[in-house]
Amino acid sequence: MKGHPNENLVISYKIDKVIDARGVMCPGPILMLTSTLTNMPQGSIIMVIARDPAFEEDLKSWSAYSGNEILDIKRSGEEIIAIIRKNR
Repeated sequence: MKGHPNENLVISYKIDKVIDARGVMCPGPILMLTSTLTNMPQGSIIMVIARDPAFEEDLKSWSAYSGNEILDIKRSGEEIIAIIRKNR
């Protein structure tokens, strides 16, 4: 049986800013993201690269609290790569 019809769909984003938080542990990646978003216009797309194992769950909680949108989260080895859109 074939998978979902969109399983091979690739979505690309125009990234406005990349935050490299690979050497930072909780709450550092979220603090870096929050600080960066302060100076960016609504609709900006930010990529965060982190190695903190708690980052994905922290990001989900932060998104629910802040109203900013997680567009994508992927794991690649030890790295977590997240794409976020500033909504506020």
